[in-house]
Amino acid sequence: MNRLLVLLGLFLADSAWAQRYPSPPDNGLYRTDVVPRIDIAIPADSLAAIFANVTSDYEYHATFAFTAPGLSLSGIEVGFRLRGNTSRTSAKKSFKISFNSFVSGARVQGVKDLNLNGEHNDPSIKRARIAWELAQDAGMPAPRVNHVRLFINGQPFGLYANIEHMNDDYVEHRYARDAGNLYKCLWPADLANLGTDPNSYKLMSGGRRVYELKTNETANNYSGLARFVTALHATTSTQALCALDSVFNVNSYLKWLAWEVTTGHWDNHSFNKNNFYLYEDPASGLMEFISYDADNTFGVDWFNINWATRSPFQFGTYPLYTKILSNPEAQRRLKLFLHEFGTLAGSAAWRNRNEALRAQLAPFVEEDLYRTMDYGYDSLDFWNALDVAAGAHVKSGIHPFMTSRIAATSSQVPTGNGEPIVFTPRLSGHGGIGAIPVQVEVWDESTPNVMLHYQPNGGSWQSLTLFDDGTHGDELAGDRLYGGLVPASVGGITYYVTATDDQNASTSAPCNPTFWATYAQPNVLINEACSDNATGPVAPNGSREDWIELRNPSSSPVSLNGLFLSDNSANPGKASLYGHSIPANGRLLFWAAGGTGFTRSLDFKLDKDGEGLALNAQSNGSWVQLDEVRLPPLMPDQSFGRRYDDAFTWVVFDQHSSPNGANSGVLNATEAILPAGLLAYPNPFASALSLVNSGATELVVTVFNAYGQLLGQHRIEAGGTIRHSDAGAPGLRILHCSNGQTIKVLKHE
Repeated sequence: MNRLLVLLGLFLADSAWAQRYPSPPDNGLYRTDVVPRIDIAIPADSLAAIFANVTSDYEYHATFAFTAPGLSLSGIEVGFRLRGNTSRTSAKKSFKISFNSFVSGARVQGVKDLNLNGEHNDPSIKRARIAWELAQDAGMPAPRVNHVRLFINGQPFGLYANIEHMNDDYVEHRYARDAGNLYKCLWPADLANLGTDPNSYKLMSGGRRVYELKTNETANNYSGLARFVTALHATTSTQALCALDSVFNVNSYLKWLAWEVTTGHWDNHSFNKNNFYLYEDPASGLMEFISYDADNTFGVDWFNINWATRSPFQFGTYPLYTKILSNPEAQRRLKLFLHEFGTLAGSAAWRNRNEALRAQLAPFVEEDLYRTMDYGYDSLDFWNALDVAAGAHVKSGIHPFMTSRIAATSSQVPTGNGEPIVFTPRLSGHGGIGAIPVQVEVWDESTPNVMLHYQPNGGSWQSLTLFDDGTHGDELAGDRLYGGLVPASVGGITYYVTATDDQNASTSAPCNPTFWATYAQPNVLINEACSDNATGPVAPNGSREDWIELRNPSSSPVSLNGLFLSDNSANPGKASLYGHSIPANGRLLFWAAGGTGFTRSLDFKLDKDGEGLALNAQSNGSWVQLDEVRLPPLMPDQSFGRRYDDAFTWVVFDQHSSPNGANSGVLNATEAILPAGLLAYPNPFASALSLVNSGATELVVTVFNAYGQLLGQHRIEAGGTIRHSDAGAPGLRILHCSNGQTIKVLKHE
């Protein structure tokens, strides 16, 4: 039946998965509700030099402007260059924009760099975005991504995927600690054993390092990578899961592998020894795997291989993949992750979101003259890409690929019951008086029984049941996060977690009990902080100061005598908290005002571009950290806090910070809503359509057909109505409004 579909932004698919590493908000330069415009002004000779020297990474001086409803930026100095590998020689090139090339540390909307990908070999121009959004649905540390229109010196250069750059800001937003070593691994990154000498892993290929350190470059320390690769090769497949669990997050890797299999991402670590990051997480001490570069997905193939039906256990040949995937228990874990991805990507909501994205981008495809120059893709290829193969290297439409992938996976994974999957348990705070929150992520086909086993310093082993009911510090009920409060013990505790399913299959993690150090101080936690308080709470001095919220998770009040807050590791006693206390299960706000003079004021301010923050005390004459966090770059009125009170996961709270109130998770309800304005009727329509502007400002409506061809444009004054006549052929019409709203209508005669 013909019907009018009004798209008020992109639909966000519901997911039962907890967002373990929520991305920062999709606002500012990463807005997904509209297609922003980016303008680069650059001297003609500089632009000519960029195109004449495609392998160069020299950054040329340019100015940057950004235009979207409600946000207009201009005159910003940037460094501008090409980016990518094979795409540098394509007609439609990819670009990097750096905001800190000429102004050290500069950021725009909290961002240091933009990666604009041309997606030149993808007729849909959106495979990468669809893949990354699926990873975000699954709570993985995936990059933010939107689409933008790029103009250089006033000339249209096309439609680009704006994919978040992976750097120190990226990992600090997701892991809440000073950035550990982040290694970018490109071909031929096979993780071959090069010995225990860290310098052996600084090998070169094509004028760059195979394992390129993207953070802490001055230290240039590759010892963590050497330690991980050595451990990988020292174990057998039979022993791999436990042998690696002290150096590598195996379960997170298996979840990433399930994403790669589901999306058909073959240009990866396992098949092409390419496109992944390894990150040393300072919080856990584990190496984390992060996938990268998702454009060769959903049916793109250069090897005459059907990636929609290829077995997950024949997806690659290189050591990380083969060593772990040869283990039968790892195969059973992968089965469960694959099932969940199939549930997400097999849903009507996922397809609807992809179709909404197609409609959002369609009005701008025709102005992308460069998209035709590499493979001759036209507007029809773009529109059909969700459902039809384009031929040559594009062997399938996106949706048929997913249908085949889900069907094939269901017959390829092991049958029968699998053991519960227990991730590394997480504890919060090093105070030995009160209670210590603990969280652990557990997966199973059933609802398992989860127990924390712990031994206080000098005591006997005890057990504590952990719950996933939303009332035990476990965040949301049913989100696979189990929580509880461990009685604190001065001197530390040794612990591990077991999970037992309804068929009595059991798993423990970590494989060997782990020690957690504690000190003779109350277990107080840093719970939330704001480094750019523009319109939030007012301090006692009448001004809006940066603020820090401390939290007491125990059932007894605690004194803060002997505790200190500091943003400088060289001065751990910077601001004394003497004379203050926090009630049972309560919180207390301190003002980072840069001076004293009123109650709970601290003599330092917080850096909105990010810095470390620690809660310190003295133990046996030495300074110790009771809690710490790395505040990432924040925009005005954003705060950075534990996702829920006392939780291990930290997130950016955008427009709903909660000083002196309970942290309430990330609220997405309003993020995709556009301003109401354009209405269209009747439905269906034949030769004419009425357009009504219900808003308070003039609207400009541009009309395209399904092939991206421009049919006309209308200006509608506030409160006005116009009549759009259409004498063209039957088919889809796309009405793109200047307020970002898109309307699809069918002309049936």
